[in-house]
Amino acid sequence: MSYFITDVKKLYKSSLVRWMLLAILLVMILDPISISLNKWIDIEGKNPFQYWLLMDSVSWGNKVYHALFCVFPVLSTGLVYFNEKHSSVYDLLISRGHKGMYYLAKMCSTFWVTFFNFTVLFLINIFVTYLIFPIDAPQTEYYGYLIPKAEMFSYVFYEKNPLDMVFLYVFLNALTIALNSLIVLAVHEIIPLRNRYLALLVPFILLYLLKYLVGMAQAGCPNMNLNVIIQPQAASVLVNTIYMEDVRLAFGILIVFVIFLQGIGFLKNRESL
Repeated sequence: MSYFITDVKKLYKSSLVRWMLLAILLVMILDPISISLNKWIDIEGKNPFQYWLLMDSVSWGNKVYHALFCVFPVLSTGLVYFNEKHSSVYDLLISRGHKGMYYLAKMCSTFWVTFFNFTVLFLINIFVTYLIFPIDAPQTEYYGYLIPKAEMFSYVFYEKNPLDMVFLYVFLNALTIALNSLIVLAVHEIIPLRNRYLALLVPFILLYLLKYLVGMAQAGCPNMNLNVIIQPQAASVLVNTIYMEDVRLAFGILIVFVIFLQGIGFLKNRESL
């Protein structure tokens, strides 16, 4: 537990994590404010469901989020493991306690801090959006285009309450970024990167290639593509139906892949661990 708490503190002390959180926080707050200043929303409607970050695909905030999607997991590690591995701190920490717990704490702290950070950031965006736009605003024709198809996994959440669907996608996006941060951690454990800049660049390139390859491999089967699953508008425009079983299977495959990479990282470093 002491390793975990120490790692959490280190993550929040990391300048990479702090600057990332500040930048995304500004996006989450300023995006709905800037949208409210545009006159075209008088035509499209003012229901807040339309304008939270992930739903409004034409907003600048949405574009920034998707452009930096593969950057978030890299920065979320704060390079804590990388910095310790390339200093005397690593040997000191290993000698002071259970070696396996050190490794496990890195995984748990990276995952939970990343998941918590992005969940809170999205909740702030939702709060600001629903504060600016009236929740009782009439549902226009444009609003109807955003409702998920009845067969989609997210429709049951929308049918219960549109906010339930919003929270569902917040969970899915935060979970995806958190799992990707463990892939970055595994890269730092497996590949001997000596340069700090390479430690940022190489995992980003690998994540981007992985995202591209998955998209190419599942081009004809988007219901299994996580890049599609975590986008709320996809549920209203896709011809293919994404069932809850597809979501579970897609995330299950990602989790198995993460565990596989972490296993390789553990075995590669077990001599020092």
